[in-house]
Amino acid sequence: MKAGSVPGSGGCLTSTISASRTGGTWAAKYSHQGGVFSEGIPAPDISAHRQSDFGGQHKNYKTVYGGGDIRHWDIAPGKEYFDELARVSKNQIIWGGNYFDLPPTRCFLIWRKLSIGENFTMAMVEYAWTSFNDNAKCFEHTPQGTKDDERFHPTQKPIALYEWIYKRYAKKGDKILDTHMGSGSSRIAAYHMGLDYVGCEIDKVYFDLQEKRFAKVVDEDALFTGAGEQLQFDFE
Repeated sequence: MKAGSVPGSGGCLTSTISASRTGGTWAAKYSHQGGVFSEGIPAPDISAHRQSDFGGQHKNYKTVYGGGDIRHWDIAPGKEYFDELARVSKNQIIWGGNYFDLPPTRCFLIWRKLSIGENFTMAMVEYAWTSFNDNAKCFEHTPQGTKDDERFHPTQKPIALYEWIYKRYAKKGDKILDTHMGSGSSRIAAYHMGLDYVGCEIDKVYFDLQEKRFAKVVDEDALFTGAGEQLQFDFE
């Protein structure tokens, strides 16, 4: 979930929450006993609800990165979260907005994942609710994950997706607030666009991983711009 722009007054975004968890059946794959997130805390047996593995790189979330147990963060926020979000931000973009009882909007955003087929276990598209009075839009891009920029978060989104969003819905001088920073893609895009940014992440493992990822981007930019300078993309 993302909230954009400078702080300002806002009304109530939602009165009820329509889902207890934001993930679909795929989410059970990441909810298992053990892992760094349940260290020192006995985990309940949820084997009856566990889905079969996708295999391949998806197993890395449970092994290499230790990011296996998502039960402590794959939970729908309560009404207080949305009220506070409206209070501290001027406009909002909320990924997974279809899971929550939010007001009607004509400006919803769709991310179509080009490499995901109809019969795959993950959704072909993702939906974002926005507070903007604009036409609905669709962005087409492959899911995040390349040899040089490895995917490590279950809901990791492409940097290009956030750059597309910022170009259309942000302007110079805006401050971006991301309350669910995850892999840090929104942070890297804001850095490239020259936007002020505040990010929060509840998971120390994912926070540390995105810190390393961000530092790598800054170092790589320095090779092209020189030490202390920042590579920036222009707004449309």
